Amino acid sequence: MKIKLLIGVLFIGLISYSCQKEINPSEYPFKAEVMEINPDCGIYQIRITDGQDKAESIVGKSIGTNIYIANNLPDELKINGLRIILDLRKPENNELGACTDMGPSYTWVFVTKAKKE
Repeated sequence: MKIKLLIGVLFIGLISYSCQKEINPSEYPFKAEVMEINPDCGIYQIRITDGQDKAESIVGKSIGTNIYIANNLPDELKINGLRIILDLRKPENNELGACTDMGPSYTWVFVTKAKKE
């Protein structure tokens, strides 16, 4: 009887631990890779790797291969090649920066929250 109780408690504990580790996809609906600083704007770029259709419906189509200028990307995530999960929105007019227009003109996104994948 004690063994069944112990196994039951361990099973419930394992399930609750694994559920805590899961990420709610509605909280971070996009996956992306951080790219280098955009030379025209001086702000990091991201490439959406999962959720591109939804991103386009929110901010518009990207020029290039799913690359966006990522305004409000947290400093600790500004690492070239880092894979992140995030939520984003279309930037307000006062959240857009100045660019030189010397290179490709990527669409801007405003990162509302992000963390390492």
